[in-house]
Amino acid sequence: MERMSRHILPRRHFAVFRRRYFGAYLILSMLVLLMPAGCANSQVHRSQASGVYHIVKKGETLYGIARAYSASLQDVAEINNIEDVSNIREGAVIFIPNADQVIEDVLVSSGKAAADEKPSVRKPPPVSAEVLPPPGKIPAKPAKPSRPEVQSVPPGPKSEKTKAPVEEKPQISEEKVVMDKGRFAWPARGSVKTRFGIQPNKTYHNWIKIACPAGTRVKAAAFGTVIFSANLKDFGETVIIRHEKDFATVYTHLKKRSVQADQDVGIGQTIGLAGRADEAGETYFNFEIRLKGKARNPLFYLP
Repeated sequence: MERMSRHILPRRHFAVFRRRYFGAYLILSMLVLLMPAGCANSQVHRSQASGVYHIVKKGETLYGIARAYSASLQDVAEINNIEDVSNIREGAVIFIPNADQVIEDVLVSSGKAAADEKPSVRKPPPVSAEVLPPPGKIPAKPAKPSRPEVQSVPPGPKSEKTKAPVEEKPQISEEKVVMDKGRFAWPARGSVKTRFGIQPNKTYHNWIKIACPAGTRVKAAAFGTVIFSANLKDFGETVIIRHEKDFATVYTHLKKRSVQADQDVGIGQTIGLAGRADEAGETYFNFEIRLKGKARNPLFYLP
């Protein structure tokens, strides 16, 4: 029990977050109801993250681990910032979202999951037995059929012996991780100080933190329509842009906004300025990409 509890994500970090950002959480939750689908409740999943930490053992693959936990390979890869899913080393620690128990033997569990996915083979319906007449009643003797006229048929090629059909084993295709590099442009020149997903302090981020000089122009990552532009407590000046194919981008902790709601913007158009400083005095802003309301790893979509 002690061994398992060490892997479960601690919740004391989430309680601190909820107390500090409770007001912003309520505001953002209201935005979910008032805004179109795609912007969703920006940057609140840090307080709702739950899951376990899995230590990779010899012979395990990320695909097998995800299958054993019934988790999405895409989600596991993005949350752990794993771009090359075919190369995970033994001893690496992988966070599995929404899991409540560590699986010690992934190879056995993933094999069982694969067996459950095999489609069942339909058996032909049983041939009904010939209906016999009731005892004591003998059917009349059928009339002798007339001899049909025989027509000559030219001999055809000799047919090969019919082989019994061989039952093919169903092929189970492995899930692939989508890497849509270049779909969005970088919103500003800077360095990524905090990545998407699970953090060293075991909190969870829906965004990446980009550090840049004060006054840096923050630009739209793609063509779209501004669906929110206002100041949010604890998140500062915030801009949300809706894009095609159910995507949305979120820009928070700006110093100044230069766009309004319902305004169309082009890729690379300035939407605000960076200028807010963190605890270390470094200027930054947060950038988030959402697909159908769900936060995705921006590094999987940026060039």
